[in-house]
Amino acid sequence: MRIKISLTEIHTLGHYIKEKTGIVLDEKKAYLFESRLSPLLTELNCSSYTNLLDLAKKDHLISTKLMDSVCTNETSFFRDKSPFSLMIQKLAPDFFEKNPIKTLNVLSAACSTGQEVYSLIMALTDAGITAPRFKINFTAIDISDKAITKASRGEYSKFELARGMNSEKLSKFFDKNGELWRIKDKFRSIVRFKKSNLLKSNELTRLGKFDIIFCRNVAIYFSKDDKQKVFDTLATMINPNGHLLIGSTESLVGISNQYTRNTFQGAIYYDKN
Repeated sequence: MRIKISLTEIHTLGHYIKEKTGIVLDEKKAYLFESRLSPLLTELNCSSYTNLLDLAKKDHLISTKLMDSVCTNETSFFRDKSPFSLMIQKLAPDFFEKNPIKTLNVLSAACSTGQEVYSLIMALTDAGITAPRFKINFTAIDISDKAITKASRGEYSKFELARGMNSEKLSKFFDKNGELWRIKDKFRSIVRFKKSNLLKSNELTRLGKFDIIFCRNVAIYFSKDDKQKVFDTLATMINPNGHLLIGSTESLVGISNQYTRNTFQGAIYYDKN
């Protein structure tokens, strides 16, 4: 039986989660607290959400489990196809036309369980934009230990692959591993996966500089001030003539003046000012 969460518990737990992740959850998201945290209550034999919060404050492992449960890991392969078309038709070709011997550095921020960065690799490979002629480095980050572990392992169920993957790509890029499918080592090994918090500027800037940053569909859970902090920090990490891609329903209007909005065949991207 699912334990109901009180308004007071929503406020106290929501404050703790915002401090740790930047994600804003209020009384309108009571269903989310209950649906995502109920299994953790059962696992830890907690009688209430207050009990869970008390344990999380005392135990880093429990706090990590709490954040892993709350963080949104809703994703799929080739989610919103336009960014991948933009990458292979314009952004990557433009970069190598201007910098034929340089390395293109790409960051997938809030990468969840890895589908975005692997989709990028598959799209670029199918377009012939690969080593040794073209050098590309991929970095992928997420705040969730659980998500990063799964992403770096690169194993997915048939259900996860059914969302965006066709049989041709499946045979080309994955190997069967029991009941799961694992992305081939030659593709998995070219991504550097790291745990990182988008709201901790020092963690982000230590990752280095990038030519293209994907930060899609995560800042929608942040407050306006936190959105500004994130996108202003990302701007300092983008090389001259670099680009930022955000979610199709997101906008930087009133958030950051560090970018100029552009479009290409209907796809929106931002140039660093």
